Amino acid sequence: MRLPRLPRLLVVDDSAVVRRILALTIAQLPQLAEAVIDEADNGALALKMLAQTPYDLVLSDIRMPGVDGYELLRVARQELGLTTPIVVISTLGHEEDVRRGMEAGATAYILKPLSPHHIRLALRQLLDEPEPLPRP
Repeated sequence: MRLPRLPRLLVVDDSAVVRRILALTIAQLPQLAEAVIDEADNGALALKMLAQTPYDLVLSDIRMPGVDGYELLRVARQELGLTTPIVVISTLGHEEDVRRGMEAGATAYILKPLSPHHIRLALRQLLDEPEPLPRP
């Protein structure tokens, strides 16, 4: 996936701490260091933002009050017709949860607790960038 010079990302989670961790982790990737990162604390706000602003990548929780991540995925894909990559980051890790997220339109599914390494690895895979080799 090739991103524009200044990519725009949307981070959706009802926890301000999680949104901040994700923003800091994203900024560590060279291709995303200059990215504009918008935040939404719920799915309803995220859908409004997605309808108004073109994003290059979305990272979203599943468990949120009101419009949850599954509904966010469904509306984004079916009603808004978005093809934007959407990465789910959730504590819901049973096989059924992951299957449901992928069927709803998730591009990738990352389990919490958050590991910056796993987030960077997943984003690198989306960006078609290999994991750097460890230094001796």
